[in-house]
Amino acid sequence: MTKEIKSFWDTALTNYSRKIETQKDFYDMMLSADKGLKNFVYKPDTIEPIEKRESRIVGIKFSNCSFAFTTIKNLDFHNCKFINCKFNHSKFENCNFHDCTFEYVNMYGCGITNTYIDPNSFDAIIPNYTDFIGSINNANMCVKFFQILLNNAIVTGQKEFEKNADYHFKKWKGLNYLQKKFTKQPFSDKMNWWLFIKKFFPNFFQYLITGYGYRVDNFIITFFLGFISFLYVNHTKWIEFAISKRDVSLQSFDSKSANIQSSIFYTLDATTKLIDSQMQPTSNTGMIWLSIEGLFGFVLLSGLITIILNKFVK
Repeated sequence: MTKEIKSFWDTALTNYSRKIETQKDFYDMMLSADKGLKNFVYKPDTIEPIEKRESRIVGIKFSNCSFAFTTIKNLDFHNCKFINCKFNHSKFENCNFHDCTFEYVNMYGCGITNTYIDPNSFDAIIPNYTDFIGSINNANMCVKFFQILLNNAIVTGQKEFEKNADYHFKKWKGLNYLQKKFTKQPFSDKMNWWLFIKKFFPNFFQYLITGYGYRVDNFIITFFLGFISFLYVNHTKWIEFAISKRDVSLQSFDSKSANIQSSIFYTLDATTKLIDSQMQPTSNTGMIWLSIEGLFGFVLLSGLITIILNKFVK
């Protein structure tokens, strides 16, 4: 577990070299900061601009800071970064976040109302690729937080952010299944194997294939890897498949030896049905593989339809 996760839940005031006692001290500190503020705890209950110039915070990098139990109102953040910051039990009301990023931020018990904020800003709330174990151990907090972001997006009518929040909510829900299965939770037993298989693997395959219907790049990568894999199988097992021509004789076709052109045409036909390759396997092995490739294409087509509906239908 990384150093960031180890300090994730440590809210002791002794961790910070400076204690901000008043809101004025906070703004004075920003005036003297060279685009970065770090190692402080904000102790007042609220941050709410009094003058118009105080309502915009631009280009500030906040590192190792605590805004725990603070109500933050009517602020616009532009191009700000929050790294290893704590917002546990804080509240955001009528705020706007533009092009901001959050990395290793504790959002436990956080409240968000009437706020413009893209859930994608929290891609690295806990970097789940580089800190996979830390992500699993804290997945329950992230599930609850993205549910709050989803509710905020729905209430404020932010359709694109609603989709982003739903994507992250489902992704962390999958990690939460791992957490429930392999770590002991304080108020519940570990998830049994049958329930884990029933819930985790459908979630995982939806994430992998289409990103829950929201990610075109997931679909493209899945199709490319699947197509290359099937192309290899079809090319190497060409003779075993006993492939014959149907109605029309093709220039590249040879039933007794494989060539890359025929393999590509046949694989495109088997996986997409977008072309008629005029080739048909006649062995049982060939028919089994044709069925598998057809099922693969059917599943991906269903996923593509979901992506198109989510992208273009409001």
